[in-house]
Amino acid sequence: MSADELTIFCMVPTPFQDDGSLDEPALRNHLRRLIAARQGLYLASGGAGEAHVLSPQELRRVYEIGVDESAGRVPVYAGLRESRSAADLIEIAQAAVAARVDVLQMYQLDNGHGMIPNPREQEAYWTELLETIRHPVALSIHYDAKFKAPTPFLQQLCKRYDHIVAFNLVGSSTAYFMELRDAIPDHVRFFCALPDIVQFAALGAAGGINPINNLIPYVVQNIADAYVAGDNARVAEAAKTVQRSLNIVSRWAPSTARWVKMGMKVLGIGNGVLRLPYLLPPESELQSMAQAFEKLGLSDLEAEAKAYAPR
Repeated sequence: MSADELTIFCMVPTPFQDDGSLDEPALRNHLRRLIAARQGLYLASGGAGEAHVLSPQELRRVYEIGVDESAGRVPVYAGLRESRSAADLIEIAQAAVAARVDVLQMYQLDNGHGMIPNPREQEAYWTELLETIRHPVALSIHYDAKFKAPTPFLQQLCKRYDHIVAFNLVGSSTAYFMELRDAIPDHVRFFCALPDIVQFAALGAAGGINPINNLIPYVVQNIADAYVAGDNARVAEAAKTVQRSLNIVSRWAPSTARWVKMGMKVLGIGNGVLRLPYLLPPESELQSMAQAFEKLGLSDLEAEAKAYAPR
């Protein structure tokens, strides 16, 4: 993907067979669908990817399959799960590096039991990670962490570690985004939540991230392509479809994995199997989602968006 494009990443679910084991053929089929729509891949995230119930061996296999299927056509990021210690994250990061993913996304220290790490603890966490893992890294300052690292601290991290290549600011305020964007060198790319893409692209975002792409990848890609082309009417229509779709699935959120796999099952592109503790809702709720998608005309809107895709 060229530098003047907006890169859209999809938080990819991890397909399982009926017995709960990793479904490699289903993962490959779904990745091919996303790659055809030019979606960047975020593999095995803590949300949509159910990373917390995957073993290190399974995680590495998911990363390997993503790299193999992409073959350099779209970027492949490892969405490393949230961790309560650097040591725990390093084990997963090393598996992703061995699989040759392009970039590792690292979350801030997980604030389990309501803990908010102080500046010295944040310093110790990031120093251990970034000294040990010398591979391109994206730092995620996610709203679910309930705290955000101070801008001067992140600025100093970027000066010390040139393998920081991106920031993912999902749920960020515009003030924090702009403050951080102004403080960090331009070669470090910034990504935002997909619903914010139009505003944040104007402020310097290089792209967006979301799991709704699993259901409507071409609609989502239309936002980026139309924005770059200056086609504001098409941007607006695609953005409306994305937000209306998110409004529908939000009934079953959180967790993200639940609504993603529900949506894929309803649309006939997945079997809906989740690993405990998550469970697929009953058939009546699947029918409710299906009816809402039908009322929106989601399948037709995706087909129309696909027609705009470059040949």
